[in-house]
Amino acid sequence: MQFNGIHGINIAVKDLDRWTRRYEEIFGIEAKPVDESGFAFPGLRGSNFDIGGFQLNLITSVAEGTSVSRFLERRGEGVFLVSVAVQDVDVATRELRENGLAPLLDEPIRGEGHGAVNFTHPRDMAGVQLEFIEVPR
Repeated sequence: MQFNGIHGINIAVKDLDRWTRRYEEIFGIEAKPVDESGFAFPGLRGSNFDIGGFQLNLITSVAEGTSVSRFLERRGEGVFLVSVAVQDVDVATRELRENGLAPLLDEPIRGEGHGAVNFTHPRDMAGVQLEFIEVPR
């Protein structure tokens, strides 16, 4: 599969403000807030830390029934997904299918605040959800 590298990780948290302050203290950098337009699905908000080009995102759910709210209920806070940068998410989606994986979405989502994305189910990757996101080189 053609990929540009690991883009970042998303960590699900219950108290976004608390954990944003903590990560800012530890890394010594200010987070950028991420509103709903920065996510493939509604009902989420977050904080983004650009750490030398690696994207560390804290995310929380502001609505019931989101994948993040379900994750927090079942597993508690922790790593929610690993984000993989690809040049062309349509090609990545096709290659996932060719490798026997069922992408979560039939067609990638293209949004205002993010590149085109698709995902794998955690059961297909040893409990880790992968996000494939178009990131320009």
